[in-house]
Amino acid sequence: MKKTLTNVFAFLKKHFKLFLVIIVLGLLGFWLLQRDSKQQASLVFVSPVREDIVASITISGRVDAKEKARLRFASGGKVVYLGAKEGDSVKKGQIIATIDRSTLQKQLDQNLNTYMQKRNDFENIQDDIKDRTLDTVEARSVAAKQYDLENQVLNVEIQSIAIANTTITSPLNGILTVSPTNVTGVQLLASDYFEIVNPQSLVFRASIDEIDIDRIKKGQTGQISLDAYDGEKIDTYISYISYTSNESSSGTVFLLEFPINEQNIDKYRIGMNGDVSIKIAEKQNVLTIPLDAISERDNKTFVKVKADNDEQQVEREIKVGLESDDKVEVLEGLSESDQVVLPE
Repeated sequence: MKKTLTNVFAFLKKHFKLFLVIIVLGLLGFWLLQRDSKQQASLVFVSPVREDIVASITISGRVDAKEKARLRFASGGKVVYLGAKEGDSVKKGQIIATIDRSTLQKQLDQNLNTYMQKRNDFENIQDDIKDRTLDTVEARSVAAKQYDLENQVLNVEIQSIAIANTTITSPLNGILTVSPTNVTGVQLLASDYFEIVNPQSLVFRASIDEIDIDRIKKGQTGQISLDAYDGEKIDTYISYISYTSNESSSGTVFLLEFPINEQNIDKYRIGMNGDVSIKIAEKQNVLTIPLDAISERDNKTFVKVKADNDEQQVEREIKVGLESDDKVEVLEGLSESDQVVLPE
């Protein structure tokens, strides 16, 4: 027995490197087998299904109004009358505010007196020269008097306009959303303004990149999702596409408008941010697979499918059509009986 053990140890010592290689290879093979087994177990397979698919473009924008106006006085002045306060509903033609016109009225009266004086002087000159011929100097003097009279008429008209501009009236039906004051007696500057918005004219404005402009047209339907109302969808359509472009941080864009025709429109506010999804195309009862299942290479589209022996994956070229946010239409290369591999 002792001799046998001695021979075994001697053999192991002599072939130690060979046994070490065998053990390493065995451990490596076991690890690879376990890894393949885990990978195979973690693979997810889906079969193509027939369903409706919608292709869309989603762009960001904000709520605005087509009918709104900012009103200012031509010059500053003290407010002597307010016809509405911030937040009030107003009617078209309603007086919003009036500033003190007493100084302007005095100036108008003074201009009218000057006008009458110059008119009397001019009429006296006309009476003096009506029966005789004027020399060049007299003719020029008469012309100068006439210009003076016409300029005074303009002064009176300008002053009348200034008095008319001491009252601001609403050009539309709506809500007074901005007012520089809610009390009289306040001195306003020429830069102060009143803003009126028609809430029935709310629209969602968004900009689309020029590379997508050929995919849209007026009348296409869509849905608006506002950040303030998560999960709520507003059905809409493209009512306006701008003819001129704008420059943005992303490049050249075109402005789109989408009406907001909701019964409870009072809850929406100008400046609310959100997204609009525009329906570009739609197909019914077509073969689809998850968009994540495809890969692209050399302008071709591929998927991995389960092989017939259920032990391998094989790559297969397919042709695709419409794409939605998470699905893609399969035109050629797959059937409902295939099993497509989804990435982990």
